[in-house]
Amino acid sequence: MGQMTIKDVARRAGVSFQTVSLVLNHPEKVARTTRETIEAAMRDLEFVPSLAARSLRKKPSRSIACVFSVGARADASGLMQEADQGGLLQAFAYVTDQHGYTLVHRRWCSDDPDSVGRITSLVSEARVDGLVLFAERRDDPLIAMLQAKRFPFVIFGLDTPGAHFAMRAERDAVYEAVRYLARTGSRAISFLEGKRDGRRMRTVAERFRGYREALAEAGLPLRDDLVVPCDWTSESGHRATLRLLDGPVRPDAIVAADDRVAFGVLKALHDRGIRVPEAIRVVGFDNSIQSAYTIPSLTSIEVPTLEMVRFAFATLVEVIEGTRAPDDLAQRHFPTRLVVRESTGSDGRAQLS
Repeated sequence: MGQMTIKDVARRAGVSFQTVSLVLNHPEKVARTTRETIEAAMRDLEFVPSLAARSLRKKPSRSIACVFSVGARADASGLMQEADQGGLLQAFAYVTDQHGYTLVHRRWCSDDPDSVGRITSLVSEARVDGLVLFAERRDDPLIAMLQAKRFPFVIFGLDTPGAHFAMRAERDAVYEAVRYLARTGSRAISFLEGKRDGRRMRTVAERFRGYREALAEAGLPLRDDLVVPCDWTSESGHRATLRLLDGPVRPDAIVAADDRVAFGVLKALHDRGIRVPEAIRVVGFDNSIQSAYTIPSLTSIEVPTLEMVRFAFATLVEVIEGTRAPDDLAQRHFPTRLVVRESTGSDGRAQLS
């Protein structure tokens, strides 16, 4: 007989696999007769729950999972976001390898029942010791599930009350970039804000707050026609820039949602024969490797990704090993810096503070 799973037990007992999981984790919440039926099915199948087997060995799995919330399956910008996950996974793989951990990668789609089951089984069967969740919303149902199960987890990229998190200082990043542009002569600064499913994510809302506050400090008006939504693709950045150029106010600077969007901005300006930075200055976000090789080279906001990954991993290990008390929350906003290149008229560096 091969290794049995909770789904095999569920079929034998005539119940859902969620009910079997509940018996394994919270038997007091299941009616006695149902519990006895499931326990009998476990005996018949010689089923040994992963968590119980690990407890008998008294050895952790030394595995952690990186779980990405990617929105709806049909969302094109979500697919682009998945392409970006490679760099983060490489950083986590580098750090976990250094400490003898195995990295598991999973994705979570709100409209994909199979992805829900994959994440639930990771947690319920304790196939990993902890989880790093890349979430976009504080009300992500995975957060509530992990908190309810008291499963070790850290959120990456989103500040969430009541949870451990590592997040870049989104507001400060854009605030300093816009302040730099204003101090060096720009007066009509546009903001291309990334959106997903037509909504402004919390991280983008924080960036918009920095944009608004920097404009106010410089005595510049906040103009709705200079705030343009886009998704996270170069094509969207190209379209948004063309709309700006045909609008009532032509910007003299553009802050893009990320470097890929900024690449589309540069292409649109080139297509229209508009010189960068003489007529319009451009700033990206993430300081990707390619940003140093565009023409002109792209000024961009640099993010301390590896430092964030190290912090998230160290926090997760502390939670797994019980060296961090449950109410001792590790919550950190990581500062960024502006790498100034030719697209804003300089090849120096400016430190964000």
